[in-house]
Amino acid sequence: MDPTLDYISRYLLEEEIDELNISAQKDEAAFQDIEKHFYEILGQKYPPTQNEQLVASSQLESDLSSSSCLTSESSNNDTLIQSLPAMEFHKGIEEGMKFLPTINILGTDFKENIVSRDPSEVKYENSVRFKFAEKDDFWMTCRSRSKKNSSSLDLDTFEGRNSKISMIDSDEPIIDDEYDEVLLDHGDDHLREEIWSFRKTLQLEARTGVPKENQGNYHELYTLLVLCSQAVDIYDQQKAQEILNKIRMQSSPNGNGIQRLASVLADALEARLAGVGNEYFSRLVAKRVNIPDIYFLKTYHMFIRAVPFSWVYYCFSNRNILNVARNAKKLHVIDFAINFGFQWPSLIQALSKMEGGPPKLRITCVEFPEPGFRPAKRIEGVGRRLQEYARSFNVPFEYKGIASHLESIRIEELSINDDEVVIMNCIFRLRDVKDEILADDSPRDQVLKLIRQMKPQIFIQAESNRSYSSFFLTRFRQILSTYSVFYDLLDSTIPRGNKDRKLPENVYFVPNIINSVACEGSDLKEKPETLKHWQRKIIRAGFEQLPVNPDIVKECKNLVRDGYDNRYFIQDDDNWLLQGWKGRVLTGVTAWKPKLNDGC
Repeated sequence: MDPTLDYISRYLLEEEIDELNISAQKDEAAFQDIEKHFYEILGQKYPPTQNEQLVASSQLESDLSSSSCLTSESSNNDTLIQSLPAMEFHKGIEEGMKFLPTINILGTDFKENIVSRDPSEVKYENSVRFKFAEKDDFWMTCRSRSKKNSSSLDLDTFEGRNSKISMIDSDEPIIDDEYDEVLLDHGDDHLREEIWSFRKTLQLEARTGVPKENQGNYHELYTLLVLCSQAVDIYDQQKAQEILNKIRMQSSPNGNGIQRLASVLADALEARLAGVGNEYFSRLVAKRVNIPDIYFLKTYHMFIRAVPFSWVYYCFSNRNILNVARNAKKLHVIDFAINFGFQWPSLIQALSKMEGGPPKLRITCVEFPEPGFRPAKRIEGVGRRLQEYARSFNVPFEYKGIASHLESIRIEELSINDDEVVIMNCIFRLRDVKDEILADDSPRDQVLKLIRQMKPQIFIQAESNRSYSSFFLTRFRQILSTYSVFYDLLDSTIPRGNKDRKLPENVYFVPNIINSVACEGSDLKEKPETLKHWQRKIIRAGFEQLPVNPDIVKECKNLVRDGYDNRYFIQDDDNWLLQGWKGRVLTGVTAWKPKLNDGC
């Protein structure tokens, strides 16, 4: 099995152990409630559970011990002592409530933000709220599967699991049919065969003529969406609502690519029109926080089977790292986008095969802090898994995780040593750093200065090839143009009947679309740029772009040719390794190094 897929399988198995443990606890509690009900019907007292018996026994011993010490105390003191636990309990509740989010944060009833509007506008806003409340929310229908059946699992169940502190460890592996089907060799074959079969069907249709249902109503929906954005821009509620109704009639979250995209864009336009864009986006983010990692892992697993982009980034990055690490004794990789750490198992395995033995590998990752009391929870888990993976291949390994925004990092936190070969890895992360055009030293400029201070042997960067305007109408057309390609890509490679088809769309696309369309100004979270813009900016920051290694290009092309749809393409141009779909360049990856004549 490929090292990355093997790593994902291990990761998911641990998540499944955790989920099974929690599920068993809930099932036991539910069964006890049923038993209690039957005892009440029979007029009998329900026997205490084992835990209750242990607590009662411990309490009795404590009471007997304390009674000998309190016999000389007055009854007033007894009353005070008995009331102290209750007082502390209520005080603890009051203190704890200070740290809990208010209901409105996760609710659907958005706070009104009305300065002076007529009653009809307020009525329209309320109707929008009801529509959002009634919509089928993806995060409310994430599936929780067992060996024999599947059932919907409400988000409230996940929100009750915030007290989970650490991963459940077990010496014996737990075998689960669902995970064996989806993740292990059999599961990979099943998904691969489904995608290949779908691809052959599409190729046959292309030769015989594309069916009418696959053509969809692209041009009409495209026109309606643009007209609706113009009405929303001038706050023409009546016209906007009329066009939205037409869009709703022709779009569907389960239709073809343009129909699915139109459904999401209609939500975003309606939220913007009602003035609740940021609240709507914040609600999406809040719901994502408590979704178990297993769903993001399954999403990624499906995505890499249908789309080659991640494999190409990993291949390009790791091959470049191995080229500069040939004679290194110590290798320090600083990763600004580690996510779940999927890139590094294949590098660890390759280092283990190096002639003369592997170098000591240090990985320092910087990742966005998780909300809540444990901001570094995910990256700590990534470190433990990578540590175990490195141990299995006898690669000396050290890991440090930093939960922080990139612009807040100081060079001292990275603990760079003089005897290390330093690698800087940044995959789709610089676009999340603000770039204030009028500022002399924007957050993005600060991050680039930090990278130069590291003095890396190589700096690997991957970015999307798109740009968003600060003007809404222009930005909307850019978003429509960009995501119509991505939705077409998935619609052409993943069967619509696949039970997990919505996962990549809702994880990778929907939040960004909602934020970029429904929000404005400082509430916009993403500032992508074209590859040409990135090239000019990083050269000005004091870096020299390295040529693309022809052997790496050949390896990446073979990877895509042998395992993916032939409408994907790879080409090298102007020191970028470009990837795209149907002739349109979507992403690029390149390598840099600091200019020798510039001081760091």
